[in-house]
Amino acid sequence: MEPPPPVGLTENEAPGFVPLDGGAPPQAAAPTTLDWVAVAKSSAALPTPVVHTAPDGKTFVQVRTSLWVDGYNVVKTKPVGGNGQSVQATATPVSVTWNLGESQKTCNDPGSKDGKTCNYTYRRASAGQPGGAYQVTATINWALTWACDGPACDPQGGELGTEPMTSAPTPLVVSEIQTNTGQ
Repeated sequence: MEPPPPVGLTENEAPGFVPLDGGAPPQAAAPTTLDWVAVAKSSAALPTPVVHTAPDGKTFVQVRTSLWVDGYNVVKTKPVGGNGQSVQATATPVSVTWNLGESQKTCNDPGSKDGKTCNYTYRRASAGQPGGAYQVTATINWALTWACDGPACDPQGGELGTEPMTSAPTPLVVSEIQTNTGQ
């Protein structure tokens, strides 16, 4: 058995229907500055670091090994926004944390082939490691910020914290040099 029809409804009304004045649905709220910040942050494509060592691929115990990475550059997103605001996110590299197999080291720049600012001297050979090599990784630590340009910006800018980006493992063979003094 069905319930009786509702009393007092016109032909454009039905149970559960609430009429709106003017008949048009309400407009969605315009995106806020922080909504645009979230869009800008999600569009930031941080580069994956590429590990380099000198000597390349093989080094020796007690020999200074130079360390450096590619991809240590400021990254800016394309501006996004509307309704009087344009938001851009910026990622600035702060440091590189190296996992060297037998130790960790942090350098405050990308390093270089000459090893003046970022280097490491191994104490033990890698012969006992899987594959006979240390698996070296570099993690660039990024500081994320944002800025808004336009009359509708509220607030004008701020920090978004830090984000790490780690390289693929790079094998590095560390050998020992044996000498015989004849004594």
